[in-house]
Amino acid sequence: MDYVVIGDNEKQNTLLYGDLLFTLSSETPDEVGIGAVYLGESDKYYLNSFCFGLHMTATNKVYSPYLAYLVSNSVFRKFIYPLAQGSTRFNLQKNDFMKKKFSLPTFENQKEIARTLNALSSKLETERKLLLNYQEQKQYLLGSMFI
Repeated sequence: MDYVVIGDNEKQNTLLYGDLLFTLSSETPDEVGIGAVYLGESDKYYLNSFCFGLHMTATNKVYSPYLAYLVSNSVFRKFIYPLAQGSTRFNLQKNDFMKKKFSLPTFENQKEIARTLNALSSKLETERKLLLNYQEQKQYLLGSMFI
């Protein structure tokens, strides 16, 4: 990350908690519209020209950690894929994206889904670390056997 110098006559869009970010352009249609949700609070970051953002105003209807999982799953990727236009460089048309509609579970269900997915992610990370430790232990024991 680099620092941004903002001139007196220049306007920059600051990221706020819960903002959705999407890539606008890529060399492959699979990478257009990759989404993320800004869940930070203390640092000040700015939106660059390679992506566009959506600010959620209905914070009582949309749970941002749920959206972070939603925009990164394969179902959402299939939803975005048809919007990728181009031949050598693919672009996402913001106007086409803004016309799309999708349904969300209730706020409480979003919270429960996000909690469950977060717990599963933590469990997977723990299992990955254990696997790495077992692999290192195996290498050590195999090396010790043939001294």
